[in-house]
Amino acid sequence: ASAMGSPFSAAREAVDDAAKSVEERVEQVLMQKKLMELKQLKMQRDVQLATKIAGTRDTVHWMGGFLTGMIGINVFKMAVLRTGALTISHFPFLAVPTVFAYQCDMAYGTKMERVYKETRSILRNEKHWFNEPMVLPPYLEPAYRAIQDSHNAKLTAIGRKPDKDWARFEADITDSEILDHTYPITKSLAQRQYSVLYEEGDVQILRASNGGDK
Repeated sequence: ASAMGSPFSAAREAVDDAAKSVEERVEQVLMQKKLMELKQLKMQRDVQLATKIAGTRDTVHWMGGFLTGMIGINVFKMAVLRTGALTISHFPFLAVPTVFAYQCDMAYGTKMERVYKETRSILRNEKHWFNEPMVLPPYLEPAYRAIQDSHNAKLTAIGRKPDKDWARFEADITDSEILDHTYPITKSLAQRQYSVLYEEGDVQILRASNGGDK
């Protein structure tokens, strides 16, 4: 009986080991898929925010040029022509052509190319909160390291620079540290009569005095 039981036991152990190996492999594949989705979402968010900043900067440059032009015209009128400064009635005659030129720059000019180059510069050369590695749960670190090492090895093999880490696994900023970096009025309200809670990116303000209502 023992001689017959031994092969069955060995076969059962082999089946259990194979099932465990398959389960671990499936879990690893799912983690890798999740990490790739997170990386893609982070890249999309970073590009969207950087593009918004770049577009705003371009608009600020146009506004600065408009204001500089108005100041220059005023100085010329008053210092050279000896006439009065521009009045509010002159504003449409200066603003409308400027807005038209702005739209022409968008339609036929190089505005989008400038915004694209500025976006790339923001992503590569500037430091913003969205450029920093995102915080992930510690249990994802082994799968993340495996993917990152494999990816960087392939880049190195073709003479490319390795990619920087896009995730980290250390402790995230605490609620009190977040409160320290908020606007003064938010911090003042929280310290005096409100309690500010941060849950999954949402901010809930609760009255601390009566323990009450949200």
